[in-house]
Amino acid sequence: MAGKIRYGLQFSQGASDVDVEIEMIKRGGQWTGKQGQAIGNGMFWHFKQLETLLYGEAKIWHEWNELQLKEYLTHRTIGILGPSSSGKTNGAATDVLADWYCFPACTTVLICSTTTERLQDRIFGEIKKYHRLAKSRWPNLPGHLIEGRLRIVNDSRMEVTDGRDFRNGIIGVPFKRGGNFQGLEDFIGIKNKRMRMIADELQMLPASFMMAISNLDKNPDLKVVGLGNPKETTDALGCFCEPAFKLGGWDGGIDQIPKTKTWETRRPDGICIQFVGTDSPNLDGHLGIPLITQEAIDRDIAQYGRDSLQFTMMNMGMMPRGQGSRRVITRQLCLKNHAMDEPNWLNSNQTSAAFLDAAYGGVGGDRCIFGVLKFGQEAEPIDPSDLLYNIVNQKTASNRHRQIVALNEITLVPINVQIDVEVTDQIVNYVQSQCVTRNIPPQNFFFDSGMRTALVSSFARLWSPQTNPIDCGGTPTDRLVSAQIQIPANKYYRKLITELWFRVRLAIEAGQFRGMRDAVMTEGCAREWKMVGNNLIEVETKQEMKLKIGRSPDMFDALCIGLEGAARLGFVVDNALSAKHVEKDSAWKKILREKSAVAWKEGCLED
Repeated sequence: MAGKIRYGLQFSQGASDVDVEIEMIKRGGQWTGKQGQAIGNGMFWHFKQLETLLYGEAKIWHEWNELQLKEYLTHRTIGILGPSSSGKTNGAATDVLADWYCFPACTTVLICSTTTERLQDRIFGEIKKYHRLAKSRWPNLPGHLIEGRLRIVNDSRMEVTDGRDFRNGIIGVPFKRGGNFQGLEDFIGIKNKRMRMIADELQMLPASFMMAISNLDKNPDLKVVGLGNPKETTDALGCFCEPAFKLGGWDGGIDQIPKTKTWETRRPDGICIQFVGTDSPNLDGHLGIPLITQEAIDRDIAQYGRDSLQFTMMNMGMMPRGQGSRRVITRQLCLKNHAMDEPNWLNSNQTSAAFLDAAYGGVGGDRCIFGVLKFGQEAEPIDPSDLLYNIVNQKTASNRHRQIVALNEITLVPINVQIDVEVTDQIVNYVQSQCVTRNIPPQNFFFDSGMRTALVSSFARLWSPQTNPIDCGGTPTDRLVSAQIQIPANKYYRKLITELWFRVRLAIEAGQFRGMRDAVMTEGCAREWKMVGNNLIEVETKQEMKLKIGRSPDMFDALCIGLEGAARLGFVVDNALSAKHVEKDSAWKKILREKSAVAWKEGCLED
C-alpha cells in the first residue's frame, strides 16, 4: 500500500500527522533535497505545527509564546523575565514537552521550582495537564506519568527506584530540601545525549543556583530555561538574565522603554526575553486566556501605585530601577575594573597576607573561611596619558607600575566537632600549617577577634602572639574615608566591618584588585548598606543577610579582613577619582598657573 506524501517526502500509510511533524523535526526542520530543492518549512514552523496538533485549542498562539518558542529553538540558555500572567510558565511547559516527545529515548528533562507544592501548582502541573491532553488526542505518544514521584518516564516497564535510572524522562525537582536550597545535588551529575532544564520562580533562588547550571553545561546538547518576575540583579534570575558584558551588564542599562525585547546574556549562547505587561498581546482580553490585561494592570496601579516595586515586578515585568544603588559592590563594577582578571605581576616580589573569618562549626550556620592575598606591582605599566593617576600618585616616568592586590586562594576550614580537640585549637592548627607551608609569618596573618577571646588566646598559645586580631564589630579607624570624602571613617561608618567592605570597593574602583572569585563577588553584591543613627553608614547584619540569601557573607567578610591586613603591611589603595575631585588638589593648579604666567610674560610687549 502506497504511503502518503507530505513536504515532498513519502511516509508510511499508518504515520499520523504528529509522526510526520516529529520526523521533520528530527531531520532539522529543513534541508536541501537531491534536486537542490528546499524540503521542510524550518524548525519553528514544524514545532508550532506539532504543538497545535498535540494540544489543539488548549494552546492559543500569540506574539509572546511564538517568540518564546523561537528563542527556545535557537539558543542554549533562555532567560524569561515577565509579569504575572504572561504565559511564560505555560509556554515553557508546552515547548519542552513537545521537545521530549520528539526524542524520548535520549532526553532528560529536569523541571525545577522552589518546593514540591510549587512544582505541582505551576510548571510540573502544567506539564501533567498538557501530557494528559496530548495522550488523549494521540494515544501512541510516549510517556507514563508517575504522579507520586513527579516523573514522566519513557518505558512503562521501567522500575523507578532509589537507583534513579530515569534519565530518559521528565523529572520534577524541588530546589528546597529541609529548608536548604540543595534539591538539585542528586541530578547535576546526570549525563545524557540531550539535557533540558526548566527552572521556574528563579527570582526566589540564591545566585548559587548558577553553579548547578555550570555542572550541567558539560552535556553537549543542553537547553536551560529560567523563568521569573524580575526582583534583583543579584538573585539567580538576575544573574541568569544579566546582559552581556559588551552591553554593559545591568549597570550599563538595558533601555527602559516598555516594549517586549530580547538581549544577549553573559552565558554562552544565551538570550533573555523580557515581556512587559503594558505591551501584552491581550490588553483588551480578546484572546480569552489568562494572559495579563489592562484591567488587571489598572487594579494593581490602584492598589500599589505605578512607581511601586510590586507594579514594576508583577505588572511591568522589568528589573526595578536603582535596586543596586545601595549595594557595596556590583558585578559590573568588578568586571569593568578587571577585578575578576588574574594578576600579571611585574616580578616575583610580592607580599602575602593570610586571613581568617572564624566560625565554630555549625554555630549559627556560619562558615570558617581562610584565605591568602598577595600584593605587589603589576606588569602592565600605567598609561603615560593618565594624567589624573599621575597627579594623584605623583608618579614619575621611571615608576609607572600600579600596585595591585590579588586574591590568591580562599577555602573552608575543616572543623570536626566529633573529635576530642577544642574547635579553636583545630582552627589554629589548620591556619598555622597553611601559613607555614606558604612561608607566611604570623605577623602577616589577620583574623576577626570580635567576641572570640578564646581564639585570640589559642593563636597566641599554639602559634605566636604576633598574629593580628581585628575586631570587625568595633569602632572604625580614624583614616579618611577616601580622597573624595575627607571625613574620618569613625565619623562616617558605624562599625569597622562597614569601613572594611567599602575599602574593598575603593580598591576595585581604583583598578587595583585582581583574582576575585565569582562566589565571593556574589556575596559582596548581595549586601546592602543603610543609614543608621547620627547619619552613619552600616552594612546589613549577618542575620539580615541570612534571611535574604540564606547564609552569612563569610567569604567576603574574610576578604575584607585580608585587605585590611594587606593595608597594614604596606598596600595602598589609590582612590578612584573623577576630574571634579582632582580639582580639590591645588598642587597641579599651581604648576599650571606658573607655566601660564611664564607663557604670558614671554608674549607681552616690553614697557
